[in-house]
Amino acid sequence: MPNSEQKEKQYTPRPGVYIYLRGNYWMLRYRIPVEINGERKLQDQYKKLARREEYDSPRSVGHLAKPYLDSLPDKLTTATTQTVSNFIEHTYFPYAEQKSGLAPSTIFGYKHIFSKHLKDRLATTRLCDFRTATGQQLLDRIAEESGLPHPSLKHIKWFLVAILNYAKQVDALQCDGNPMEYTEVPEGAATEQTKAYSLKEISSMIAALANDPVASAVIATAAFTGLRRSELRGLRWSDFHDGQFFITHTVWNTSARDKTKTADATAPVPVLKSLAKILEAHRGDANEAGYVFAGPKSGRPLNLANLARRVIVPKLNEAGVHYWSGWHGFRRGLATNLFELGEDEATIQAILRHADVKTTRRHYIKKNVVSKESKQAMNRLAKIFKKMQKPSRRRSGLGTNVGTSRNRTPQKSQ
Repeated sequence: MPNSEQKEKQYTPRPGVYIYLRGNYWMLRYRIPVEINGERKLQDQYKKLARREEYDSPRSVGHLAKPYLDSLPDKLTTATTQTVSNFIEHTYFPYAEQKSGLAPSTIFGYKHIFSKHLKDRLATTRLCDFRTATGQQLLDRIAEESGLPHPSLKHIKWFLVAILNYAKQVDALQCDGNPMEYTEVPEGAATEQTKAYSLKEISSMIAALANDPVASAVIATAAFTGLRRSELRGLRWSDFHDGQFFITHTVWNTSARDKTKTADATAPVPVLKSLAKILEAHRGDANEAGYVFAGPKSGRPLNLANLARRVIVPKLNEAGVHYWSGWHGFRRGLATNLFELGEDEATIQAILRHADVKTTRRHYIKKNVVSKESKQAMNRLAKIFKKMQKPSRRRSGLGTNVGTSRNRTPQKSQ
Protein backbone atom coordinates (compact mmCIF):
# COMPACT_ATOMS: atom_id res chain seq x y z
CA MET A 1 0.00 0.00 0.00
CA PRO A 2 1.39 3.43 -0.89
CA ASN A 3 1.79 5.78 2.06
CA SER A 4 0.02 9.16 2.26
CA GLU A 5 3.05 11.01 0.90
CA GLN A 6 3.14 8.80 -2.20
CA LYS A 7 -0.59 9.34 -2.72
CA GLU A 8 -0.07 13.06 -2.73
CA LYS A 9 2.64 12.70 -5.33
CA GLN A 10 0.61 10.58 -7.80
CA TYR A 11 -2.70 11.23 -9.55
CA THR A 12 -4.58 8.94 -11.98
CA PRO A 13 -6.94 11.04 -14.13
CA ARG A 14 -8.08 7.92 -16.01
CA PRO A 15 -7.07 4.26 -16.19
CA GLY A 16 -3.53 3.75 -17.43
CA VAL A 17 -2.63 7.45 -17.11
CA TYR A 18 -0.50 8.75 -14.23
CA ILE A 19 0.75 12.15 -13.09
CA TYR A 20 3.49 11.88 -10.53
CA LEU A 21 6.61 13.53 -9.12
CA ARG A 22 10.00 12.38 -10.31
CA GLY A 23 12.96 14.30 -8.94
CA ASN A 24 12.33 17.98 -9.54
CA TYR A 25 9.61 17.52 -12.18
CA TRP A 26 5.93 16.60 -12.41
CA MET A 27 5.66 13.86 -15.03
CA LEU A 28 2.91 12.36 -17.20
CA ARG A 29 3.01 8.64 -17.99
CA TYR A 30 0.67 6.73 -20.28
CA ARG A 31 0.87 3.61 -22.38
CA ILE A 32 0.33 3.04 -26.06
CA PRO A 33 0.09 -0.22 -28.03
CA VAL A 34 3.06 -0.84 -30.33
CA GLU A 35 4.24 -3.67 -32.51
CA ILE A 36 7.82 -4.83 -31.96
CA ASN A 37 9.16 -7.66 -34.13
CA GLY A 38 5.60 -8.70 -34.94
CA GLU A 39 4.55 -8.81 -31.28
CA ARG A 40 1.97 -6.39 -29.82
CA LYS A 41 3.10 -4.70 -26.61
CA LEU A 42 2.19 -1.74 -24.40
CA GLN A 43 4.95 0.84 -24.29
CA ASP A 44 5.29 3.58 -21.66
CA GLN A 45 5.35 7.18 -22.85
CA TYR A 46 6.63 10.03 -20.68
CA LYS A 47 6.08 13.79 -20.84
CA LYS A 48 7.69 16.38 -18.57
CA LEU A 49 4.95 18.79 -17.44
CA ALA A 50 6.41 21.32 -14.98
CA ARG A 51 9.02 21.92 -12.29
CA ARG A 52 8.23 20.72 -8.77
CA GLU A 53 8.23 24.17 -7.16
CA GLU A 54 5.66 25.55 -9.61
CA TYR A 55 2.77 23.31 -8.44
CA ASP A 56 1.75 21.88 -5.07
CA SER A 57 0.15 18.58 -6.06
CA PRO A 58 -0.26 16.21 -9.02
CA ARG A 59 -3.91 17.24 -9.40
CA SER A 60 -2.89 20.86 -9.89
CA VAL A 61 -0.83 19.81 -12.93
CA GLY A 62 -3.75 18.02 -14.58
CA HIS A 63 -4.52 20.89 -16.94
CA LEU A 64 -0.97 20.64 -18.37
CA ALA A 65 -1.47 16.95 -19.15
CA LYS A 66 -4.82 17.51 -20.86
CA PRO A 67 -3.44 18.75 -24.25
CA TYR A 68 -1.26 15.63 -24.55
CA LEU A 69 -4.12 13.30 -23.67
CA ASP A 70 -6.67 15.12 -25.84
CA SER A 71 -4.36 14.95 -28.86
CA LEU A 72 -4.36 11.16 -28.80
CA PRO A 73 -6.88 9.39 -31.05
CA ASP A 74 -9.94 7.89 -29.44
CA LYS A 75 -8.68 4.47 -30.50
CA LEU A 76 -4.96 3.83 -30.07
CA THR A 77 -3.81 0.87 -32.15
CA THR A 78 -0.51 -0.41 -33.47
CA ALA A 79 -1.48 1.25 -36.78
CA THR A 80 -1.91 4.71 -35.25
CA THR A 81 1.21 4.47 -33.06
CA GLN A 82 3.61 3.36 -35.79
CA THR A 83 6.11 5.89 -37.11
CA VAL A 84 5.35 7.79 -40.30
CA SER A 85 8.49 6.33 -41.91
CA ASN A 86 7.34 2.81 -41.11
CA PHE A 87 3.90 3.48 -42.57
CA ILE A 88 5.31 4.94 -45.81
CA GLU A 89 7.83 2.15 -46.34
CA HIS A 90 5.76 -0.88 -45.33
CA THR A 91 2.16 0.17 -46.01
CA TYR A 92 1.96 3.05 -48.49
CA PHE A 93 4.60 1.94 -51.04
CA PRO A 94 3.27 -1.65 -51.35
CA TYR A 95 -0.20 -0.17 -51.93
CA ALA A 96 1.16 2.34 -54.48
CA GLU A 97 2.99 -0.38 -56.42
CA GLN A 98 0.09 -2.85 -56.50
CA LYS A 99 -3.18 -0.93 -56.45
CA SER A 100 -2.78 2.83 -56.85
CA GLY A 101 -2.33 2.88 -60.62
CA LEU A 102 0.60 5.28 -60.32
CA ALA A 103 3.23 5.11 -63.06
CA PRO A 104 6.48 3.34 -62.06
CA SER A 105 8.40 6.56 -62.77
CA THR A 106 6.16 8.41 -60.29
CA ILE A 107 6.70 5.77 -57.60
CA PHE A 108 10.43 5.88 -58.30
CA GLY A 109 10.36 9.65 -57.70
CA TYR A 110 8.40 9.20 -54.47
CA LYS A 111 10.90 6.63 -53.20
CA HIS A 112 13.74 9.01 -53.97
CA ILE A 113 12.03 11.77 -51.98
CA PHE A 114 11.41 9.38 -49.09
CA SER A 115 14.93 8.00 -48.86
CA LYS A 116 16.65 11.37 -49.27
CA HIS A 117 14.41 13.76 -47.34
CA LEU A 118 11.83 11.95 -45.19
CA LYS A 119 12.93 8.55 -43.92
CA ASP A 120 15.34 9.74 -41.22
CA ARG A 121 13.37 12.88 -40.35
CA LEU A 122 10.17 10.90 -39.71
CA ALA A 123 11.79 7.85 -38.12
CA THR A 124 10.56 8.75 -34.61
CA THR A 125 7.37 10.70 -35.47
CA ARG A 126 4.25 8.61 -34.82
CA LEU A 127 1.14 8.95 -36.95
CA CYS A 128 -0.96 9.63 -33.84
CA ASP A 129 1.31 12.62 -33.04
CA PHE A 130 1.38 14.14 -36.53
CA ARG A 131 -0.11 17.65 -36.58
CA THR A 132 -0.01 20.60 -38.96
CA ALA A 133 2.80 22.07 -36.85
CA THR A 134 4.72 18.80 -37.33
CA GLY A 135 4.39 19.07 -41.09
CA GLN A 136 5.31 22.77 -41.14
CA GLN A 137 8.42 22.21 -39.05
CA LEU A 138 9.35 19.31 -41.34
CA LEU A 139 9.07 21.42 -44.53
CA ASP A 140 10.97 24.32 -42.95
CA ARG A 141 13.74 21.98 -41.85
CA ILE A 142 14.05 20.35 -45.28
CA ALA A 143 14.17 23.78 -46.93
CA GLU A 144 16.91 24.96 -44.59
CA GLU A 145 19.05 21.82 -44.70
CA SER A 146 18.67 20.70 -48.32
CA GLY A 147 18.61 23.95 -50.29
CA LEU A 148 15.73 22.67 -52.44
CA PRO A 149 13.79 25.17 -54.59
CA HIS A 150 10.10 25.96 -54.00
CA PRO A 151 8.72 23.54 -56.67
CA SER A 152 10.59 20.59 -55.09
CA LEU A 153 9.36 21.50 -51.61
CA LYS A 154 5.84 21.77 -52.98
CA HIS A 155 6.22 18.28 -54.47
CA ILE A 156 7.25 16.92 -51.06
CA LYS A 157 4.23 18.55 -49.41
CA TRP A 158 1.72 16.99 -51.79
CA PHE A 159 3.44 13.62 -51.56
CA LEU A 160 2.87 13.77 -47.78
CA VAL A 161 -0.74 14.86 -48.35
CA ALA A 162 -1.29 11.70 -50.43
CA ILE A 163 0.35 9.54 -47.75
CA LEU A 164 -1.78 10.95 -44.93
CA ASN A 165 -4.93 10.67 -47.04
CA TYR A 166 -4.21 6.97 -47.43
CA ALA A 167 -3.44 6.68 -43.71
CA LYS A 168 -6.92 8.07 -42.99
CA GLN A 169 -8.48 5.61 -45.44
CA VAL A 170 -6.95 2.64 -43.58
CA ASP A 171 -7.72 4.15 -40.14
CA ALA A 172 -4.05 4.66 -39.27
CA LEU A 173 -4.59 8.41 -38.86
CA GLN A 174 -7.56 9.56 -36.80
CA CYS A 175 -8.03 13.31 -36.98
CA ASP A 176 -10.20 15.89 -38.70
CA GLY A 177 -8.85 16.85 -42.11
CA ASN A 178 -5.35 16.25 -43.44
CA PRO A 179 -2.68 18.01 -41.33
CA MET A 180 -0.38 18.60 -44.33
CA GLU A 181 -3.01 20.48 -46.34
CA TYR A 182 -2.77 23.47 -44.01
CA THR A 183 1.01 23.82 -44.23
CA GLU A 184 2.73 26.60 -46.17
CA VAL A 185 5.51 25.65 -48.58
CA PRO A 186 8.72 27.63 -47.86
CA GLU A 187 10.11 29.84 -50.60
CA GLY A 188 13.21 27.67 -50.87
CA ALA A 189 16.31 28.28 -52.96
CA ALA A 190 16.30 29.91 -56.38
CA THR A 191 15.04 27.51 -59.05
CA GLU A 192 17.75 26.23 -61.37
CA GLN A 193 17.03 26.72 -65.06
CA THR A 194 16.33 23.40 -66.76
CA LYS A 195 17.85 22.61 -70.14
CA ALA A 196 16.04 22.74 -73.47
CA TYR A 197 18.18 21.68 -76.45
CA SER A 198 18.18 24.10 -79.38
CA LEU A 199 18.00 22.93 -82.99
CA LYS A 200 21.66 23.84 -83.42
CA GLU A 201 22.66 21.73 -80.40
CA ILE A 202 20.56 18.79 -81.61
CA SER A 203 22.14 19.00 -85.07
CA SER A 204 25.64 19.05 -83.52
CA MET A 205 24.86 16.00 -81.37
CA ILE A 206 23.48 13.97 -84.27
CA ALA A 207 26.51 14.90 -86.40
CA ALA A 208 28.92 13.89 -83.61
CA LEU A 209 27.19 10.49 -83.35
CA ALA A 210 26.98 9.86 -87.10
CA ASN A 211 29.16 6.74 -86.83
CA ASP A 212 26.82 5.23 -84.20
CA PRO A 213 23.44 4.67 -85.91
CA VAL A 214 21.68 3.51 -82.74
CA ALA A 215 22.68 6.51 -80.63
CA SER A 216 21.92 9.01 -83.41
CA ALA A 217 18.54 7.35 -84.09
CA VAL A 218 17.55 7.51 -80.40
CA ILE A 219 18.54 11.17 -80.14
CA ALA A 220 16.74 12.10 -83.36
CA THR A 221 13.59 10.34 -82.13
CA ALA A 222 13.77 12.02 -78.73
CA ALA A 223 14.39 15.44 -80.29
CA PHE A 224 11.64 15.33 -82.94
CA THR A 225 8.88 13.48 -81.07
CA GLY A 226 9.36 14.78 -77.51
CA LEU A 227 8.72 11.32 -76.08
CA ARG A 228 9.41 10.66 -72.40
CA ARG A 229 12.27 8.30 -71.64
CA SER A 230 9.87 5.49 -70.60
CA GLU A 231 7.97 5.99 -73.87
CA LEU A 232 11.16 5.86 -75.94
CA ARG A 233 12.07 2.57 -74.31
CA GLY A 234 8.55 1.20 -74.78
CA LEU A 235 8.34 1.95 -78.52
CA ARG A 236 7.65 -1.09 -80.68
CA TRP A 237 7.82 -1.29 -84.46
CA SER A 238 4.13 -2.20 -84.50
CA ASP A 239 3.45 1.28 -83.01
CA PHE A 240 5.00 2.97 -86.08
CA HIS A 241 2.68 3.29 -89.07
CA ASP A 242 0.87 5.88 -91.18
CA GLY A 243 3.61 8.42 -90.43
CA GLN A 244 2.92 8.33 -86.70
CA PHE A 245 3.93 6.68 -83.47
CA PHE A 246 0.92 5.40 -81.54
CA ILE A 247 2.05 5.63 -77.91
CA THR A 248 0.59 2.76 -75.92
CA HIS A 249 3.56 1.17 -74.08
CA THR A 250 6.07 2.36 -71.51
CA VAL A 251 9.09 0.76 -69.85
CA TRP A 252 10.57 2.16 -66.64
CA ASN A 253 13.68 0.36 -65.37
CA THR A 254 12.54 -3.29 -65.63
CA SER A 255 8.81 -2.58 -65.46
CA ALA A 256 6.98 -2.82 -68.80
CA ARG A 257 3.37 -1.65 -69.02
CA ASP A 258 0.77 -1.67 -71.77
CA LYS A 259 -0.32 1.79 -70.70
CA THR A 260 1.11 5.30 -70.59
CA LYS A 261 1.88 7.65 -67.72
CA THR A 262 -1.51 9.38 -68.05
CA ALA A 263 -4.64 8.90 -70.14
CA ASP A 264 -3.77 12.02 -72.19
CA ALA A 265 -0.37 10.51 -73.05
CA THR A 266 -2.06 7.72 -75.01
CA ALA A 267 -2.18 9.53 -78.33
CA PRO A 268 -0.50 9.48 -81.77
CA VAL A 269 2.66 11.50 -82.32
CA PRO A 270 3.55 12.71 -85.86
CA VAL A 271 6.87 11.51 -87.28
CA LEU A 272 8.84 13.84 -89.57
CA LYS A 273 9.82 12.40 -92.96
CA SER A 274 13.51 12.94 -92.18
CA LEU A 275 13.09 11.05 -88.89
CA ALA A 276 11.18 8.26 -90.65
CA LYS A 277 14.18 7.77 -93.00
CA ILE A 278 16.55 7.52 -90.03
CA LEU A 279 14.26 4.98 -88.36
CA GLU A 280 13.88 2.87 -91.50
CA ALA A 281 17.69 2.78 -91.89
CA HIS A 282 17.96 1.73 -88.23
CA ARG A 283 15.20 -0.86 -88.55
CA GLY A 284 16.90 -3.46 -90.71
CA ASP A 285 15.23 -6.86 -90.30
CA ALA A 286 13.84 -6.15 -86.82
CA ASN A 287 10.85 -8.12 -85.58
CA GLU A 288 7.55 -6.23 -86.06
CA ALA A 289 6.61 -6.92 -82.42
CA GLY A 290 10.07 -6.03 -81.12
CA TYR A 291 11.31 -2.83 -79.52
CA VAL A 292 12.40 0.00 -81.80
CA PHE A 293 15.44 0.45 -79.56
CA ALA A 294 16.24 -3.06 -78.44
CA GLY A 295 18.92 -3.87 -75.91
CA PRO A 296 21.59 -6.56 -76.11
CA LYS A 297 19.41 -8.95 -74.09
CA SER A 298 16.73 -10.60 -76.20
CA GLY A 299 13.28 -9.18 -75.62
CA ARG A 300 14.47 -6.24 -73.53
CA PRO A 301 14.56 -2.54 -74.49
CA LEU A 302 17.76 -0.50 -74.62
CA ASN A 303 18.95 0.98 -71.34
CA LEU A 304 19.09 4.69 -72.18
CA ALA A 305 21.01 5.64 -69.04
CA ASN A 306 23.78 3.21 -69.97
CA LEU A 307 23.73 4.38 -73.58
CA ALA A 308 24.20 8.00 -72.47
CA ARG A 309 26.97 7.19 -69.99
CA ARG A 310 28.93 4.71 -72.09
CA VAL A 311 28.44 6.00 -75.64
CA ILE A 312 26.77 9.38 -76.07
CA VAL A 313 28.58 11.55 -73.52
CA PRO A 314 32.10 10.23 -74.32
CA LYS A 315 31.59 10.69 -78.07
CA LEU A 316 30.09 14.16 -77.66
CA ASN A 317 33.01 15.22 -75.45
CA GLU A 318 35.47 13.78 -77.96
CA ALA A 319 33.83 15.90 -80.69
CA GLY A 320 33.89 19.01 -78.47
CA VAL A 321 30.09 19.05 -78.14
CA HIS A 322 29.44 19.77 -74.45
CA TYR A 323 25.67 20.14 -74.51
CA TRP A 324 24.48 16.96 -72.80
CA SER A 325 22.02 17.57 -69.95
CA GLY A 326 19.89 14.43 -69.89
CA TRP A 327 17.08 12.98 -71.96
CA HIS A 328 14.30 15.30 -70.82
CA GLY A 329 16.10 18.24 -72.45
CA PHE A 330 14.86 16.93 -75.82
CA ARG A 331 11.22 17.11 -74.68
CA ARG A 332 11.68 20.67 -73.43
CA GLY A 333 13.66 21.43 -76.57
CA LEU A 334 10.84 20.36 -78.87
CA ALA A 335 8.39 22.59 -76.99
CA THR A 336 10.78 25.56 -77.05
CA ASN A 337 11.80 25.14 -80.68
CA LEU A 338 8.17 24.93 -81.84
CA PHE A 339 7.32 28.02 -79.79
CA GLU A 340 10.21 29.95 -81.33
CA LEU A 341 8.91 28.98 -84.78
CA GLY A 342 5.58 30.64 -83.93
CA GLU A 343 3.44 27.65 -82.88
CA ASP A 344 0.84 28.37 -80.19
CA GLU A 345 0.93 26.75 -76.76
CA ALA A 346 -2.20 24.64 -77.30
CA THR A 347 -0.63 22.98 -80.37
CA ILE A 348 2.57 22.26 -78.44
CA GLN A 349 0.50 20.85 -75.57
CA ALA A 350 -1.19 18.44 -77.98
CA ILE A 351 2.16 17.28 -79.40
CA LEU A 352 3.62 16.69 -75.92
CA ARG A 353 0.30 15.12 -74.80
CA HIS A 354 -0.02 17.10 -71.57
CA ALA A 355 -3.35 17.08 -69.75
CA ASP A 356 -3.10 20.81 -69.02
CA VAL A 357 -1.58 23.58 -71.15
CA LYS A 358 -0.29 25.17 -67.91
CA THR A 359 2.20 22.31 -67.59
CA THR A 360 3.46 22.98 -71.12
CA ARG A 361 3.70 26.71 -70.52
CA ARG A 362 5.39 26.63 -67.10
CA HIS A 363 7.79 23.73 -67.39
CA TYR A 364 8.54 23.01 -71.04
CA ILE A 365 8.55 26.18 -73.10
CA LYS A 366 11.75 28.10 -72.38
CA LYS A 367 10.84 31.54 -73.68
CA ASN A 368 14.04 32.68 -75.33
CA VAL A 369 11.99 34.77 -77.80
CA VAL A 370 8.83 36.78 -77.46
CA SER A 371 5.62 35.10 -78.50
CA LYS A 372 3.76 35.76 -81.76
CA GLU A 373 0.95 37.42 -79.79
CA SER A 374 3.43 39.67 -77.94
CA LYS A 375 4.99 40.78 -81.22
CA GLN A 376 1.59 41.57 -82.69
CA ALA A 377 0.57 43.55 -79.61
CA MET A 378 3.80 45.58 -79.67
CA ASN A 379 3.42 46.23 -83.41
CA ARG A 380 -0.09 47.60 -82.82
CA LEU A 381 1.26 49.84 -80.08
CA ALA A 382 4.05 51.07 -82.38
CA LYS A 383 1.56 51.97 -85.14
CA ILE A 384 -0.61 53.99 -82.76
CA PHE A 385 2.44 55.80 -81.35
CA LYS A 386 3.70 56.54 -84.87
CA LYS A 387 0.38 58.16 -85.79
CA MET A 388 0.51 60.34 -82.70
CA GLN A 389 3.98 61.56 -83.68
CA LYS A 390 2.85 62.88 -87.11
CA PRO A 391 2.07 66.70 -87.18
CA SER A 392 -1.57 67.59 -87.68
CA ARG A 393 -2.41 68.97 -91.18
CA ARG A 394 -5.82 70.38 -90.28
CA ARG A 395 -6.20 74.21 -90.53
CA SER A 396 -6.71 76.08 -87.33
CA GLY A 397 -9.64 78.46 -87.08
CA LEU A 398 -7.16 81.20 -86.12
CA GLY A 399 -5.12 80.91 -89.32
CA THR A 400 -2.05 79.00 -90.37
CA ASN A 401 0.39 81.50 -88.91
CA VAL A 402 -0.82 81.29 -85.35
CA GLY A 403 1.94 79.96 -83.16
CA THR A 404 4.60 80.24 -85.88
CA SER A 405 7.68 82.42 -85.99
CA ARG A 406 6.97 83.91 -89.44
CA ASN A 407 7.26 87.73 -89.79
CA ARG A 408 3.97 89.38 -90.57
CA THR A 409 3.56 92.49 -92.77
CA PRO A 410 2.10 95.21 -90.58
CA GLN A 411 -1.25 96.56 -91.78
CA LYS A 412 -1.72 100.26 -92.50
CA SER A 413 -3.91 102.16 -90.12
CA GLN A 414 -7.25 103.31 -91.42
